[in-house]
Amino acid sequence: MHLDSLSAGKTFIREVARTGQTIGTVHTLGALHLGHAELIRRAAVENDVAIVTVYPNKSQFEPGVSYHFNLDDDIRLALRAGATAVLSSNDAEMFPAGYRTLISQDDYHLRLDGPQEHLKEAVTGAICWICFARPTRSYFGLKDIGQAILVKRAVADLLLDCEIRFVPTVRYRNGVPISSRLRRFSRSELDELSCLFTALDHSRKEIAQGASSVKDLVASATSKIAFRQFKLDFVRIVGADSFVDLGQVKLPFIIVGAAMAHGLRVFDSIYVPDQDTLLNGPPDVWIDLPEQSWPHDYA
Repeated sequence: MHLDSLSAGKTFIREVARTGQTIGTVHTLGALHLGHAELIRRAAVENDVAIVTVYPNKSQFEPGVSYHFNLDDDIRLALRAGATAVLSSNDAEMFPAGYRTLISQDDYHLRLDGPQEHLKEAVTGAICWICFARPTRSYFGLKDIGQAILVKRAVADLLLDCEIRFVPTVRYRNGVPISSRLRRFSRSELDELSCLFTALDHSRKEIAQGASSVKDLVASATSKIAFRQFKLDFVRIVGADSFVDLGQVKLPFIIVGAAMAHGLRVFDSIYVPDQDTLLNGPPDVWIDLPEQSWPHDYA
């Protein structure tokens, strides 16, 4: 089922609420991929109704940037993954004249990826959808760990009656996390990018063996990254509660790295919330690489 406006979505959600069914939501910008499919699958399994929202949040993009997605393709993928309904919207509905509200979380939105990633706007968009859809549970991938953690914090702080579920990162078998941004990269570039995950996971294993100096760990990880077509932006180890760079490693923490190519910043991260994840690695979902390169049609 496709609900093509907020009014249609509101009617559907009210009927679901009236019948007492549980709702699971997945909130997307569009350009859905197999990472989104894993979120949707879990939402469908764990709830009576699974709603997928598709809206390329204009506040998350620099002026003039165009986000390419095919709504019909997104609807098909979402329904195949188990969605009950796909709710799409537009700028006029989401940002009417006079809109002025953003979720404020001090400077946390700047600490992990920098101001160019518009994390405040991403969190605001997610909270708007959660308030609108009133889900029992809402699902966020650990690939976007910063957004996931800040949305969970905002839901708790605002006393919203919604459980935030973290879903493991979906990775290609070479280690690269699936992202809409990867549509810009060739198969050879994906293979090259895999060394970023290898380096981050090397740091996790070193920490599991007793290493604790972040300076030494970052230097060791960086030495394992050999890019030709990419440029390494950074490797960091930050506290998972504060997003502040650590001097000595302590749980919970995030190992995060970023690389640049085609004018895009590509991130990878390993979220280590507990001793079990430290010792055994995160519970990532692994899938085969595409047989052909993505088309270079993403901006």
